[in-house]
Amino acid sequence: MINIAIDGPSGAGKGVVSDKLAKLLNLYHLDTGAIYRAIGLYCYDNGINGFSEEEVLKVLDKINIKIEFVNNVQYTYLNDECVNHRIRSSIASDYSSRSSALKCVRDKVRELQQDFAKNNNVVMEGRDITTEILPHTKYKFYLDASPEVRANRRLQDLLEKGENVTFEQVLNDINERDYRDTHREFGKLQLTKDAFYINTDNYNIDEVVAIIYSKINERV
Repeated sequence: MINIAIDGPSGAGKGVVSDKLAKLLNLYHLDTGAIYRAIGLYCYDNGINGFSEEEVLKVLDKINIKIEFVNNVQYTYLNDECVNHRIRSSIASDYSSRSSALKCVRDKVRELQQDFAKNNNVVMEGRDITTEILPHTKYKFYLDASPEVRANRRLQDLLEKGENVTFEQVLNDINERDYRDTHREFGKLQLTKDAFYINTDNYNIDEVVAIIYSKINERV
């Protein structure tokens, strides 16, 4: 199996880069963030404190996540409801960052991720793919960008979805999420020595894909 691992902070371009790379290589692109966002969405919908391991653990068995691909498009189901649109909201992003720091949540998602990778050729992106989910793959990448660039990208996405937010709000959310993602006890975001680092500030999506594609060919 070909497993390509891509890590990086929110807004670095992991999702769209992984999607284009997967299509180029005829692989699946598993958006692992969608799984965490679905769990965060459940917590939000049901008034669960996403910071509390005790509260989340009580309802974890009630959270059924299913991933399906139709024409290479990922559909994420939360208890049999497709939540593709809802998990892209700022609320889902915030709650997923909270609950994804919990060991019980990471254990649940890790099992789903690793089972998928064992049975499929996949590009997988997230926060701990290179370190904990696919630590033995030889194809590891870390995408980064400045907080300001990432906040502007996120702002444009949210405005297009009709959300009423400001750049300052989005930047603050980015900085807070960066802190949580890099200081959590389990599955924290970190750059490993064997991951190829790419700062995407001055590259467009196609250029980043081309860089990764070139590095993969070098390691085949």
